[in-house]
Amino acid sequence: MIKILLVDDMRNFLDLEVSFLRRAESKVITAKDGAEALKLAKIEKPDIVLLDLEMPKMNGIECCRIIKSDPSLKKIPVVMVTSTDRRGEALKAGCDDFVRKPINESAFLEEVKKFVEIKVRKEDRYDISIEVKYEYKDRTVSVYSKDLSYSGLSIITNDIIPLNTILNMALSLPLQSNSGKSESHKYKAKVMRTFKEETDGHTINGIGLEFVDATSRSLAALKTFIDNKVK
Repeated sequence: MIKILLVDDMRNFLDLEVSFLRRAESKVITAKDGAEALKLAKIEKPDIVLLDLEMPKMNGIECCRIIKSDPSLKKIPVVMVTSTDRRGEALKAGCDDFVRKPINESAFLEEVKKFVEIKVRKEDRYDISIEVKYEYKDRTVSVYSKDLSYSGLSIITNDIIPLNTILNMALSLPLQSNSGKSESHKYKAKVMRTFKEETDGHTINGIGLEFVDATSRSLAALKTFIDNKVK
C-alpha cells in the first residue's frame, strides 16, 4: 500500500489534507514538524512527503535538505506546500515540486498522482438541504445547499461568481443533542463549477464548491451530520 507522509504544524490544515485522502487507497502518516517528519520517514519509508515550509523546531526547507542528503531517503519525492513565496529556496533544498496554499482536493490529489499511483474511490454527494451563508462583494448571502459531501457542496444561488474564487462560508448544522437547535460552522470553499438545472418548470442556478480550509471540529461536525443523514 502507498504510504503518504503529511507534515504541517497547523492542525486544521493537516486534518484537511487527511480528509482529501480519505478515499485514496493509501496509508496516511502525519507529523507536526520537520523533526518528527524525519523520524517517521526513517521508520516508515513513505512513498511521498508533502511538507509545509513554515514550521517550528525544523522548517520544511531544512527537513527537505536532510531527506535529500540521506542515501536511504533521497529518492522519496518531496512536495513543499506553503503560503509563502520561497520557491527558489525550496527547489534549492531538493524538493521535487512546490504548491501554494490554499489547495483544494482535486489539485491536491493531482499533485500526489504526479509521483505515486493511488486509486481514489468515487465520493457520493447527498441531496441534503441546509442553510448556508457566504460572504461575497462585502455582503453576506443566505442560501440553501443542493447537496453535500465530506469535501464540498453545491448551493443554489443567482450570484455569478468566477471559478476559483475562495468564499468564506458558514453551514448551519444540527446539534447532536436532538434539541432541534443548530450550530454554525465555518469553512473556506473554492468555486469549482457553475450549473443550471430545470426542475418542475423552474430554472435553478448554483455553484459547486470544494472545501479548502476548516477547523478539525467543523470537519468532524460535517462528517457526523452526513453520516447520520445517510444511515
